[in-house]
Amino acid sequence: MCADSNIAGNQASTILVKLLGSLELEVMDIMWQAGEATVRQVTEVLNERRPVAYTTVMTVMCHLVNKGLLARAKEGKRYRYQVARSRDAFLQEASRSRIRSFVGDFGDLAIAQFLDEVDRVDAEKLEQLRNLARETKGNSDVSG
Repeated sequence: MCADSNIAGNQASTILVKLLGSLELEVMDIMWQAGEATVRQVTEVLNERRPVAYTTVMTVMCHLVNKGLLARAKEGKRYRYQVARSRDAFLQEASRSRIRSFVGDFGDLAIAQFLDEVDRVDAEKLEQLRNLARETKGNSDVSG
C-alpha cells in the first residue's frame, strides 16, 4: 500500500492549499507533473488558465526553493527549477511536523486525546493505519 493512496485527491489538495497557498500549489502541481522547468515555462502553463505575471511566478518559485520543495540550478542567464520533494514526501513531512508541534504544545493531553480518537476507528481501517504507520516509519528511517 503506497502512502499516496491513503489521502484522496480532494483531501490532499485541501491540505496542500492550507500548507502552500493556491498559487504555490498551482506551481507545484505543474512542477510535480513536469519534474523540471524554467519560470517562463511555468508562467506559460499558468497563463493558459489565467493571467499571471512572470515576476510573480519567479517570486513564488523562489519561495518554494526556500521551503525545500524546489531546487534550482543556473543555466545561462536563467535558472532551471527541479522538484526537490515529492507530493507524498511533503505531505508526510508536514504531517510529522504538525504532530510533533502539537504534542510539544499539549504533551500527554494531546496523546491521550489522540488515543481516544483511535479507539473510535473501526478494525479494518485501524489495520490500514497500522500498515501506513509502518510504511512511513520505514520511509523516515531511510530519509533521516
